Amino acid sequence: MTKDENIKTIRFPVKTDEKLQIIANKNGLTKLDLFIYMVDYFYKSKKDPRDLNDELLKNAINRKTDNIVAFIKTQEQELLIPMKKDSERIITVQGKIVDFFNHHILKYNDEQKAAYAEQSKNINQIAKYLSGLDTAQYDKKTLKSRFSEILEHYIQNREQMNMLTKQVEKDELIKYVRSMLRNL
Repeated sequence: MTKDENIKTIRFPVKTDEKLQIIANKNGLTKLDLFIYMVDYFYKSKKDPRDLNDELLKNAINRKTDNIVAFIKTQEQELLIPMKKDSERIITVQGKIVDFFNHHILKYNDEQKAAYAEQSKNINQIAKYLSGLDTAQYDKKTLKSRFSEILEHYIQNREQMNMLTKQVEKDELIKYVRSMLRNL
């Protein structure tokens, strides 16, 4: 039987073997496969296996954290602070618009309400006046009609009179017409 030259033996304590077995089982590997992966890991990462604190990893994490913080600060300077300032300006301008609205527009609305009330009052007065004119016009028509009747009565009776008509009848006619005119 020939001996495989690629196989080497390492001696280590039983406690270390137990730890190695637990890690291998946890990752689903044999102890030999786990050992090969550990060697590759330390070889490629160039980490010191004695350094449990892993300073290289800490330094890498710190560099990444510093990069992230720098990025956030840049975003804050370029985006967030200008947005905040713009928002404050917008709020200030909106406050001025509200103040202007309250001062001018509401005042204008109050003036318009007062003008509308005055116009409404004037329109009501004009309506009353026109109603009075209609009534007066109606009364005028009625008055003309009644006057016309009195005049017609006077003309008829006067034409019926002649030279022989007594003065008393003439006076009665005049008296009757005058009383009718007074009763208009």
